[in-house]
Amino acid sequence: MTDVSLRPRKSAGVPGGGEFTAYAHQDPTVSLGRHTAPTSNLTVPESLRMAHFQDPDLQYNLEWAVKGSFESGGLADYHAENFSDHLRNLHYEESANYYSKACQAYADGGDWEAVIAEAAAADTALHPGGKLAEGYTPPVAEHLPGYLDSTMEIGSKYDGFRDGAQIAKDIRKDLAEAQKANYLPASVAFSVKTDKFSGGQAIRVVVQNVTDADRTMGSTDLDRHGDIDTLPEFKELGKRVEAITNAYNRQDVNMGRDYSNVSYYSSVDIETDRGRQFREAEAAQRKANAAARAAKK
Repeated sequence: MTDVSLRPRKSAGVPGGGEFTAYAHQDPTVSLGRHTAPTSNLTVPESLRMAHFQDPDLQYNLEWAVKGSFESGGLADYHAENFSDHLRNLHYEESANYYSKACQAYADGGDWEAVIAEAAAADTALHPGGKLAEGYTPPVAEHLPGYLDSTMEIGSKYDGFRDGAQIAKDIRKDLAEAQKANYLPASVAFSVKTDKFSGGQAIRVVVQNVTDADRTMGSTDLDRHGDIDTLPEFKELGKRVEAITNAYNRQDVNMGRDYSNVSYYSSVDIETDRGRQFREAEAAQRKANAAARAAKK
């Protein structure tokens, strides 16, 4: 039996906009920041705009917020806010209405999970990154048991050991195709370099044209290390470039047992403003040195 005292209630004096609309919306002296904005909650810089896929944890997180409203004892406002925070692309009023409908269905024994699925789909469709071009297949690695307790990862395009220089050419081509398909942002650039040494070979990819400001968009949220947290799109960009970079790789690494068996060592970095300034300064110095040598001839 549901304890009706735990059911979220409609704020007094609010004529519309959802059962769980905050009363402060009607008070001109109170600012709720992004929750009163006339546009989407989400701002994504051009350097991070790419095809968006629904977060596999989104529906679970929304369901948890609705259940928590009934099971946590008087924390409905907290869970309503949590519900809205997960729907980053919807206007606040829209997310509040979905929350209201889901809670009502949950209390009445209705199909509240269908409401959650509808909210998640609506949020995903509104992401400013757009959709993936038809015909493009993102790289997906195969995972198999590796050395002792490690996991072997085999890239989707791995066909045996190859020279790093040839793989780098293919990676450059794949990165360009991914941008054309909107799997990667069109405005970024890539530096793909190789190295050979006695222990094997390495490929390093650096993503350029993503500023430090683009990483956080003014966020003050902290990550688990106490640093300013980066946008989910920033993290996703790194993951996608890593997947493309390792599509030709076969990796079996067990750091705890000092074991490494790879076709090539790979690294992906997203250039910082300081890194860009250093790169540009070095290029300018090389150009100046070349001009000075030419002048002496």
